Amino acid sequence: MVQIIIIEDDPQDLAQLQDCLRRFEAEQNVRFALQTYTDPKLFLQAYRPGADLIFMDIQLPHFNGMDAARRLREMDPDVGLVFITNMEQFAVNGYEVDALDFVVKPINALRFSSMLRKALKRIAQRGEKELVIQSSGTIHRVKVSQVRYVEIRDHLLLYHTEVGRLESWGKLSEVEEELTPYHFVRCSSSCLVNLRHVVSVDGNTVKVGDANLTVSIRRRKAFLAAVTDYLSGK
Repeated sequence: MVQIIIIEDDPQDLAQLQDCLRRFEAEQNVRFALQTYTDPKLFLQAYRPGADLIFMDIQLPHFNGMDAARRLREMDPDVGLVFITNMEQFAVNGYEVDALDFVVKPINALRFSSMLRKALKRIAQRGEKELVIQSSGTIHRVKVSQVRYVEIRDHLLLYHTEVGRLESWGKLSEVEEELTPYHFVRCSSSCLVNLRHVVSVDGNTVKVGDANLTVSIRRRKAFLAAVTDYLSGK
């Protein structure tokens, strides 16, 4: 699922952009999780790295879109960024903040679809955060998306990945701090789950990949809320 954030204060322009994205979903068989903001200051206060693509209006109330983009880049140098503007000349300085492209209002559906295909391709090519794990005397580089869950047993970290299990000494709290921006949440005091690999939650059991893990009573409410927010794109 592609995580998309939209910062747009005009209700009609926002509705048109959302409609274009939903059409693209249906035509290209992809899934978007959309989150919207009308106030760039609120967006910047709430933002944590982890989004795939951000659409940002250049002309925003009380805050210039370029200024907001510069602030964004200080927090996240990698997220894909597309400007929304009434006039093309307002987007010519997009290279300063490594913008992928820009969308001119009113949106042309054909051009938008072409732009979005290219943007998603470039995002996929930008690379992905990797973990460096030392296991059994060997250093492994593992993409975060490949990690299904991490558990700890007697100070031994067990990384359950799509390519097998890796063991390393360490603290789960330190792993949690590193991986929280990438949608990892504890389901218990000893287990950290990658929400993108959650298949189902049934009572006190969460299925992650082909493993069934216990959701502790103390963590259940927060864990279910995190799953719900992730699936709804919040």
